[in-house]
Amino acid sequence: MSKYREYVSENQDIKNPIRESYRHIALGSETFIERVKEKIEHLGRRREIPSTRFLSKYDVDTIITKITQALHIERSIIFDKKRGNLNRSLAIYLIKRFTPLSLSEIGELFKMDYSAVSQAAKRFEQKSKVDDEIKESMQKVITALKEMWMSNVET
Repeated sequence: MSKYREYVSENQDIKNPIRESYRHIALGSETFIERVKEKIEHLGRRREIPSTRFLSKYDVDTIITKITQALHIERSIIFDKKRGNLNRSLAIYLIKRFTPLSLSEIGELFKMDYSAVSQAAKRFEQKSKVDDEIKESMQKVITALKEMWMSNVET
């Protein structure tokens, strides 16, 4: 409670606290906001519990567009069912992570079973932890998404 009081007293001159807040629910230091984001994202992943779904700041089309722009690829490459298509796996992973779509809904987009969606996202996440090139591609797209979202918040 003392950190809260300290924050409020130091930031009494904030002109628009809603604009400064994260999703209109949290206002505080960057460390505090990061903790809030982690909790929200964690809850948002529990798709089987409807009350934990969160409003997504990204939609499928935005994610696909940012992948094509950041990686300089054609949209059709993402939907190519060729084995080992990392761009497709990246799209599946990001859509699963950043949207409230169910695995079945993602599967419909990519013409695959919901269990295959889960496996593709899991495998991509594992590969991104050991392959720097994959991790760099993923971070490039995530950064582009965050920059786009931040520019929309500021306007």
